[in-house]
Amino acid sequence: MIYFVCIIIYLLILAGIGVYKSRQVKTGDDFAVAGRSLSPWIMVCTMLAVWIGTGSIVGNAERTYKDGMAALILPFGTFIGMILLSMVAARARKIEASTVPEIIGRRFGPVARMLSVISLIIAYMVIVSYQFNAGGAVLEVITGSKDPVALAVGSELTRDQLKQGHVLYSADADSSDSSLLILTDGVGPGFAYGIDVAGSEDMAATQERIRAIDNRIAIRQNATARVIPAEAFLTSETYSIAALPQHGKLELVEPILTAHRATIIAAVFIVLFTVLAGLLSLAYADIVTGSIIMLMMLVAFPIYWIKAGGWSGMEAAFADMGDRPQHMQFWGVYSPVTIINFCLPVFLLVLGDANQYQRIFASRNAKGAKSAVTTMIFVALAIELLIIAAAWIAASMTPDPVHGKYILIYAAKHYLPLPLGCLFMVTVVGIIISTADSFLLVPSTTFIKDIYLNYINPQASEKRVLLLSRIMVVVFGVIAYLVSLAFAESTGFFEKALYAFTIYGASITPSLVAAIVWPRATKMGSIASILSGTIIALVWAEAGFIQGLLPQAVADFIQRIVPKAAAELDAVLPAITVSVFCLIVVSLLTSNEKTSGK
Repeated sequence: MIYFVCIIIYLLILAGIGVYKSRQVKTGDDFAVAGRSLSPWIMVCTMLAVWIGTGSIVGNAERTYKDGMAALILPFGTFIGMILLSMVAARARKIEASTVPEIIGRRFGPVARMLSVISLIIAYMVIVSYQFNAGGAVLEVITGSKDPVALAVGSELTRDQLKQGHVLYSADADSSDSSLLILTDGVGPGFAYGIDVAGSEDMAATQERIRAIDNRIAIRQNATARVIPAEAFLTSETYSIAALPQHGKLELVEPILTAHRATIIAAVFIVLFTVLAGLLSLAYADIVTGSIIMLMMLVAFPIYWIKAGGWSGMEAAFADMGDRPQHMQFWGVYSPVTIINFCLPVFLLVLGDANQYQRIFASRNAKGAKSAVTTMIFVALAIELLIIAAAWIAASMTPDPVHGKYILIYAAKHYLPLPLGCLFMVTVVGIIISTADSFLLVPSTTFIKDIYLNYINPQASEKRVLLLSRIMVVVFGVIAYLVSLAFAESTGFFEKALYAFTIYGASITPSLVAAIVWPRATKMGSIASILSGTIIALVWAEAGFIQGLLPQAVADFIQRIVPKAAAELDAVLPAITVSVFCLIVVSLLTSNEKTSGK
């Protein structure tokens, strides 16, 4: 409960900052780009807070739990992207724009501007959606669980309870056998869930023996494991227990605050906070959040390292788990294709991220913008590496994979001293709120600047613009929440992030960079790039769905002719390759046209 109280106090402080700063918001520029008043240090803090968001502190940490030390390679997409962003930051600030589509529109005309608006909104709604989910995950973890309920033959369970892993089996200290948990829906014969308790037998050998068997788990004596039946078996809404394992006990342990309700609470607060004062409130709240996250990662790393027993302790812990033999390896875990799939989307996003450019636009001058982005190169790399290192160490102390989805949140509650745990949890909440608010503010600002003021009401008063900006924050907040419901629950934060980054990076980043640094880029080249990047990203990502719509003979033919290496690629490399190719080739073929969109 103490964690919940600390977070409530922090949220009230943020609300106070929002209310205070809202009095200073008089114009659309105040709301969208903080009146172009940010100093370099404030820019570093707010850029860090928005970048080290759910994608890093939840997504990368989740990936680290699955893959181990090899995940330390993930931040290098950010590192290279920040280097290139620092080279164009000063030039971008001199443009005096408010949105990324505005820069594209000035160079390449209204069609390119509108297409970039559409791509930006699609990508950013996905990003905001999983920020809502992450905020809900924090609330779910900190509020804890209800008292365990013992289960017996005849006890009823819902599909969601089984799917979410709320059913726990605890093995006896002296049992060493195989047992079956039989569940029935009252219609069919039901299905069996096998539980193998490893006694003197090596745990790794037991896991290897049952690895390919559905609905079977291995568990050590005197340990607890979650009962999570395979999705294909959960065809009904309710089940009853027909037979229990011979030894041990079965319990139902549910969270006090469900993920669904927690996500709604997080979404409502995020939307309301953004409505108050826009970027002006975010930037000043980020001074605190950005500073604390730097300090907390430096403090948490050695604490986790000591608690885990250092290198030898981690090595023994991972070996004992049996299913993580590669967690102490850096090389050989990821193939070259996997590294491209993981690092390229992040590189493309950071180079063209509208959030970073919005903060560049909010800088007092071009010199301050370049200084802030240059500092961010090293600060962002250091913090991201510390996040992954902390998640790797915490994973060695956390055998239950259910907690891997938000390992750092779980670790802060269970492995840090209470004061530091509270501070870390508060910081994570601040990071999630900052990222969500920023990615919510950008499409709202873009809609007002690039659509409403450009096509609907160019003479709108500042008061009207400010009101509509706040209304659009609410509208896009609702859309983002609906998107969060549309995602499969099995989709992790890391995969959601890569999906959104790919759509944005392949469609917008090439045209944005070309608008700033390549004079020979043309209107038709930009349009071809945005369209091709968006289409390839969406079609490739949904290839399985599309293939399912095709006749079986056609689907089989496609599988035969597509090389294995290409099948392993995510959408990012094909999408960015086609996008850049179209930009360059079409621009060269239409180089006689006027490139200015004015």
